[in-house]
Amino acid sequence: MIGPKKTPKIYSSYEITVILFYATCMMFLPIILVVTYVLDIDTRLDINRFIWIVLVVDFVLMSLGTGVLAWRKDTLKRHVKPVYFGEYLYLLGLSIFGILGFVVFYDYLGGDRQYIANFLVLIAAALIYALINLGRRYFKFDYMKKK
Repeated sequence: MIGPKKTPKIYSSYEITVILFYATCMMFLPIILVVTYVLDIDTRLDINRFIWIVLVVDFVLMSLGTGVLAWRKDTLKRHVKPVYFGEYLYLLGLSIFGILGFVVFYDYLGGDRQYIANFLVLIAAALIYALINLGRRYFKFDYMKKK
């Protein structure tokens, strides 16, 4: 006998917002570092002090955001969409700039430039794996699914 068909769980806007918020918080420093690298701000300031300031600002924003998410939890739990494609695209864009930011961070920390490609491949592989699994489970976007 064939078992009952598993219906995929549809997640509320709260779960999706939590994923996007904490992904944004994790990528905040790398994205800021990309901006400083492109605008050549790193030559005019002490980059180590700047990184610590950005980390403190990120921690404060993450604390405030966690409080707002806890406060709006009931409201966000009532909103449900079958597919979160736009949110998934935001996560993809965030990850692309985050990968570039991690490479800039590696360079700022004094890493050997000849190993940047190795570092880039490692970070990219981990993020692609995470994005495929998040897309399949939470965002209902299965990139690898055959039709």
